[in-house]
Amino acid sequence: MSRRFLPWLLVLLLFGGFFAVAGYVLVRRAEAGREMPAYSVYAEDTDGLAETARLLWQLGWEPVALTRPVQQLRPEPTPRLLLMIEPTATGPMSHTAARGIVRWVEDGNTLVLVGRHATTLHEELDVELVTDLQEAKHGTARAAALAEAGGYTDGIATLLVEGRDEVIARGLPLWLLDDKPGAMLVRRGRGRVIIVADPSVLTRRGLVREDNVLLLYNLARLHARDGRVYFDEYHHGLHAGGGFWGYLRYHRQHWALLPVLAALAMAAWAAAVRLGPAVSPPQARQDDAVDYASALARIYERARLRRRMGEVLARDFLTKLTRQLGLRRSALPAELLAAWRKRAPASEVERLARLLRGAGELRQGDVSNRHLLAWAQSFDQFIEQHLST
Repeated sequence: MSRRFLPWLLVLLLFGGFFAVAGYVLVRRAEAGREMPAYSVYAEDTDGLAETARLLWQLGWEPVALTRPVQQLRPEPTPRLLLMIEPTATGPMSHTAARGIVRWVEDGNTLVLVGRHATTLHEELDVELVTDLQEAKHGTARAAALAEAGGYTDGIATLLVEGRDEVIARGLPLWLLDDKPGAMLVRRGRGRVIIVADPSVLTRRGLVREDNVLLLYNLARLHARDGRVYFDEYHHGLHAGGGFWGYLRYHRQHWALLPVLAALAMAAWAAAVRLGPAVSPPQARQDDAVDYASALARIYERARLRRRMGEVLARDFLTKLTRQLGLRRSALPAELLAAWRKRAPASEVERLARLLRGAGELRQGDVSNRHLLAWAQSFDQFIEQHLST
């Protein structure tokens, strides 16, 4: 018992220590939003969207982090709204992925594509960005001139944006900077794409400026028909392989699973520990005819069928004997002895004569249990020696 206690204690300590430390670190990092991708819904810094998600929740919409391609969502008749902010964390987007997103938009959904870096998706939408990254680094906010953009600018008196960016596309301008569109509404099929160059307008530092928060509210009011606002995390490197695994993969900390593997190895070793020397398995006990007869005798005695048991034993013995001698089953004892005398010595002939007398007694009945068992044992020994082949 003590030999198995120590390895299992080590296993529990390894597992407990690993999950306690890993859980504490991950919870604290998640709460603080540290080391998360820029413009992620999990990030709490000035470039994060965690505050944006909380604001939407307070306004009555459910924020959903999308960790797989949007085109893999189950189709629904209600249009959806997806916010895709600077989708360049995992490298250039493939043309196949970009075309899949465009098809999803054409099915009647709305995509808000925000960022100063042109992607393959911009190419598929025939959109060109003219940006000044140096100007954007200063973070100076300027008032944009609102265009006639319908419900998107409802209630907005002043909209502040950073940088001097221009969106060149065939669509409806939402606002202008120096008479150049800073955001455009582009129709694709039954859906639409809202292209914004300045990503700060949807972050915490942008939402607190003047009436910027109304832009987020209007987007959700017009296009989040199913009560959800989806945030693209797939192109930030957080894939649907699981939150914990995706976090480790993003930060390249797979080595953190080594303690788990060590604990599993310890558990396997503990299960394989031998508690003592190897012993041979006990030989299975084989019941012989005497035991079988004894058991049947007890059963028949309780049922008052001892005479029937004697008849069965005698008939079985005579059947095997006549078959061995090649005689008919109704052969007389004298015929049996004469045939046996031709193949056996005199002592065996006398032995057979006693057995034949015993068979006669069993047929007549009224034998005791002791005699019944004795004759059964004698029949069994004779059959085993002479009639088993």
